[in-house]
Amino acid sequence: MEDLNDLLFFAKVIEHRGFSAASRQLGVPKSRLSRRISQLEQRLGVRLLQRSSRRLVLTSVGELFYERCQQMVALGESAHELIDEAVSQPQGLLRVSCPISLAQFWLTPLLPEFMKACPGVRLVLTVSNRRVDPLEEPMDVVIRVRRPPFDDSSLVVRPLGRTQDVLMASPALLRERGTPADLQSLGAWPTLSLPAEGERYAWRLAKGNQADELLHAPRMVCGDMLALRHAAIEGLGVVLLPQILCRDELADGRLVRLLPDWSCTDSEVQAVFPTRRGMLPAVRALVDFLARHGPT
Repeated sequence: MEDLNDLLFFAKVIEHRGFSAASRQLGVPKSRLSRRISQLEQRLGVRLLQRSSRRLVLTSVGELFYERCQQMVALGESAHELIDEAVSQPQGLLRVSCPISLAQFWLTPLLPEFMKACPGVRLVLTVSNRRVDPLEEPMDVVIRVRRPPFDDSSLVVRPLGRTQDVLMASPALLRERGTPADLQSLGAWPTLSLPAEGERYAWRLAKGNQADELLHAPRMVCGDMLALRHAAIEGLGVVLLPQILCRDELADGRLVRLLPDWSCTDSEVQAVFPTRRGMLPAVRALVDFLARHGPT
């Protein structure tokens, strides 16, 4: 394959009308330019330039060759400009994954503000509760919720906020069942739950240094937290959900927190991406934006 640098050297010599001017513009010694173009002519088997002490004159085939070299140089420069633009401002396609409920009550209401601030960004949002690995799938940013201790990973993790799961029920259910005396007394109550691995459903909570586990047989199992919240408001059972998801319902009395001394370990909402090195501005802009508006 022809050395593309030689085509660049030839085009610049013609553009600047001589070896000396091209040498200054390229930062390449004049002798090297002259030698490389002579070698180019030898490989092609044609004379491209007629040299004299005063000027350079293109041969007929040299004129045609110069036109193609100009196009190549222009394409190369436009390729560099494309990269310069890509790394200077947020733009281009951004692929994001987020769990269903977190997307519904937190992420999607924020996205219009981000999109207006970054009009050059196109967004593809995947809403799913399955675990997404951005090293194995074409995903730029993965939003996830994790409870410590966090697993070791080659991924970059940016904390966005924290949340805590608490026990809640409707006033109607409390009127029917009374007030639970302790955690284990809830074992006889109807419960609502997210899917579990296998058939074993257990809520692990702590009260200070005391930890306990409540085994239960859910009346309803659903991967959508908003659906579980609605079912709890309707009095179908006790539910363990992030407190931030039910802040309004707890404030206006549609839900009541049970056993307030008991709660789960705080979970961390995270933005996960493969590497900081060469991070596209669109990725950086989104992660910074979400960190400023993280769930609390």
